[in-house]
Amino acid sequence: MNIKPKSTKTLVAAPGSPEAVFTQMIAGCEALWRETHLESLVTRTIKLLRSNFSIPAFALLRLETSEEGQGIEAVPIKDVAEFDSRILQEITAQLKLIDLKSYDYTEGINHLEVEDKGVNFALLGDPMHEWYGLVWEDLSLSGPSSEASDSLHASAEIAVDFLVKQLQTTCRWFSRFTETQTLLHIDDLTGLYNHRYLELSLERELKRAQRYNSSFCLLFIDLDDFKPINDQHGHLAGSQVLREVASILKLTVRDVDLVFRYGGDEFVVLLIESDAKAGYKTAQRIREKIQQTNFEVAPGRFAQLTSSIGVAAFPEHGVEKDRLLAMADECMYESKRNGKNRVVLVGTPLNAATPVTNEESQAWQEK
Repeated sequence: MNIKPKSTKTLVAAPGSPEAVFTQMIAGCEALWRETHLESLVTRTIKLLRSNFSIPAFALLRLETSEEGQGIEAVPIKDVAEFDSRILQEITAQLKLIDLKSYDYTEGINHLEVEDKGVNFALLGDPMHEWYGLVWEDLSLSGPSSEASDSLHASAEIAVDFLVKQLQTTCRWFSRFTETQTLLHIDDLTGLYNHRYLELSLERELKRAQRYNSSFCLLFIDLDDFKPINDQHGHLAGSQVLREVASILKLTVRDVDLVFRYGGDEFVVLLIESDAKAGYKTAQRIREKIQQTNFEVAPGRFAQLTSSIGVAAFPEHGVEKDRLLAMADECMYESKRNGKNRVVLVGTPLNAATPVTNEESQAWQEK
């Protein structure tokens, strides 16, 4: 059986003809389909439209929820704002008056009039992720009107509309793809990042810290005697405790820091641009907050927990991600071996926490 690739014919079209416009549109689509990043996709589309069609002006608006939480703010991106500033202000003012999240506007291309100019806009992306508005002025007619020029103008309009709609579809696909990737990296129970994302984040942060000569810190956290909660109150109560601990961790660190559920009742915190001293202080705050919290395990019934935390910092304690994680893990186990409820920093004497009573010590059980 003789199978060979089908040859692709090239459309030969006279310059300036409707067929030439169609050829430009096909070539543009092929270029867009090779893009793998939303921002570069939008930028490349604008460059394509600008170079192939007689569009007087473009603007790209970043759409954001207003500070009051009501309505949408349309913020022009300076590098792609060719309209006169007065006209651009009028465009953004009109867009604020409508419900952009309505299905009437999220699909297709819409038209508005601004100071006797015809302006089109199309929404790109997803309101829950990256969201943009592409605005462009109606195509200009060159030369006197004739049957041929009108036909060419109509072909160009169809081509532009087709490309923009393709861009909308691709942007929506990017948003769904990003959402799927995010779900792959989120722990279902706690809403924290999972072990899989920890590997990616450590690799990325290590490269960034090496490039900019900065630092970061790892906290390895294990809850002391979590098993008795599951045994005595059930796994639903245990799951609720884990969610509350996750909330404590997120509220204790900065927005820039990353919190992961490593597995079971173990957590990891990645403190961005933090040295060992800052990491130790943060770890102590976390330990204290967990110890001071009454975790509800049944209506009107509460349990208390403590935690053992190991701390390792880059580059003070190592420059390899696996080694740093292993050192933080070993420090956590050092806390376990010496009474629990402690923060242990690599290379320093044990740092005791609040004294533990004999009754508490006897109640502790190794998992």
